[in-house]
Amino acid sequence: MGNLLNSMIRVGRVSAVYPERCTARVAFDDREGLVSYELPTLGRGSLTNKDYWLPDVDELVWCLFLPSGNQQGVIIGTTFNKKDLPPAPPVQDRDKRHFRFGDGTSIEYDRKSHTLTIDIPDPNGKVVINGKLIVNEPGGE
Repeated sequence: MGNLLNSMIRVGRVSAVYPERCTARVAFDDREGLVSYELPTLGRGSLTNKDYWLPDVDELVWCLFLPSGNQQGVIIGTTFNKKDLPPAPPVQDRDKRHFRFGDGTSIEYDRKSHTLTIDIPDPNGKVVINGKLIVNEPGGE
């Protein structure tokens, strides 16, 4: 059973990404640098609601393969580790959902305080809203 799990669940580093197909190749150091076929990324929606995400080259990812071999698999996600730490300052609150981008921009929602915070540190950064913006004040009509 251990050998089967070792071949089905693997951890490696992304060696190439293909944005147009939402796939990536992963190198596995524990297998003499074996590089996977293009693997899709696991998303949270692909039919009506679509979630697009790609890991960066050199990012540590977890992969799940079918028992039949290396041809069919999926990148199931990433985890923080000694090299890739959680966002600083550390977000240590289960009521917060936090995204930090490589340029320092962050989006955070605090469900306890019902606060959405968008922080764009670049003075040339902007927020673009396409469509009608409606702002309702509490208790307002």
